[in-house]
Amino acid sequence: MSDLRIAPVGGPTISPTPATPGVRSPGVAGAFREALEQVDQLQKAADQAGQAYALGENRDVASTLITIEKANLAFQLTQQIRNKMVEAYQEIMRMPI
Repeated sequence: MSDLRIAPVGGPTISPTPATPGVRSPGVAGAFREALEQVDQLQKAADQAGQAYALGENRDVASTLITIEKANLAFQLTQQIRNKMVEAYQEIMRMPI
């Protein structure tokens, strides 16, 4: 089985981990929490890059824009994943018992 990796440019990487006996996996909530932390780090890096450029500490426009776009794409991906999770929950709630 190949290792599945889904990664937007600079965004969180989601990869399945093999089950290890006696070790509890973080599950969906843990994986989503880790992804949110990565997105938060990218957002902070983008803020710092923008501030450094505005203050004249960094004159490289391309790297500044790339950092900001990485954070933007990671946020959009996270938002779409959240939307799909909410849709799945709502669909489950509509199922008759």
